[in-house]
Amino acid sequence: MYFEQECRKFLRPRRLEYQMFDLGPERLSLTNGTLFKHEISIINRQGHQLKCSFFEINPISDCCIIYCHGFNGCRVEGVKYAHVAAQYNLNFCTFDFQGCGHSQGDLITFGYLEQNDITCIILDIKKRFQQNQFILWGRSLGATTIQLKKQPYVSGYVLDSCFTDLNKACVRMIQKSTSLPKLIIKSVLYLLKGKIESQGNFKFDDIKIQRADSSVPTLYICSDQDTLIKSKNTIGLYQQHNGLRDLIKIQGEHNDSRSLELINQICCWCKERFQIHRQFSFHETSPIEIRKKYQHLAGRNSLIRTPSDIVTKYDINRQNLNHCQTQSTSVLKYNNQHIIQPKKLYFQESPQKIIGSQTKILKQQMSYEIGNSNKFIRKPIFD
Repeated sequence: MYFEQECRKFLRPRRLEYQMFDLGPERLSLTNGTLFKHEISIINRQGHQLKCSFFEINPISDCCIIYCHGFNGCRVEGVKYAHVAAQYNLNFCTFDFQGCGHSQGDLITFGYLEQNDITCIILDIKKRFQQNQFILWGRSLGATTIQLKKQPYVSGYVLDSCFTDLNKACVRMIQKSTSLPKLIIKSVLYLLKGKIESQGNFKFDDIKIQRADSSVPTLYICSDQDTLIKSKNTIGLYQQHNGLRDLIKIQGEHNDSRSLELINQICCWCKERFQIHRQFSFHETSPIEIRKKYQHLAGRNSLIRTPSDIVTKYDINRQNLNHCQTQSTSVLKYNNQHIIQPKKLYFQESPQKIIGSQTKILKQQMSYEIGNSNKFIRKPIFD
């Protein structure tokens, strides 16, 4: 009976109760526009309704921050950050994970099922409010959940007090609520672990962050005074991150409120990430987009010749390419059909990888390959 009660505390913690009044007004006037709140329900993969608050700034923006609350938390955590994000012309979304707040569901799985909740939120918000870029902002359990799965359309992460190992996090959670020695706590957790995994239908080892996702720009936040989630967890992830990264150290315990200065720093960081991502995407062009760009020069029923090897390289190495550059084109008439013939078409890789003579060699090689008519294929404009 004791073990059943303890398992229930982990998988079904007490829901935080709140009223709709706590979610803020439907409309709020700001110096840079008007902030509108939309209350929506989204169905997750388990068929549960997730309650979500979407704060939309007018003038309209296509950039959105999604806030993921912590263990035993709810969406009210993020409501107070919405008006700060709106001052940076950013939309803001906060929601209840399944089993939390007003969302349906009976169990919390420490991120195992919650990672799919984030995917459902992103896809629904993108379709419903025409959002193109997202930054995921998570705290504690929310920060860990963000890293368990690579999400679509995400330009950056904000990870506040992230834990990397569920076993160690559970030991510290029990330590804070009891005065038992650590050795006894580990023994009790070992006995509880099997029941928790069978009831929750997940494994503790599934909730473990081996390495940071270096492909996504990340802002790490931690506190040396945090006794529940040690700062060394966050610092370890920060040191492993080989991509664009930032670290902010703050004061206070795990559940302390974040200062307005920190919230402004986070929103400013998100704004910069959105701008950089937009500039990068502006230069990125695919072979299909090139064909569409010149379709007005050719007839609707005409054909466009595209180097087959270039198309293959684009499909395979798209992640390592910055942009596709077309220097000049000419329109030829062949058998009463207009054909677009690129004179120079090559892909330019990262500047750090190609410097000096390598750039010249690459241009010569691509020019030679494109000049070989045997490597061209004929494709209709409208595939």
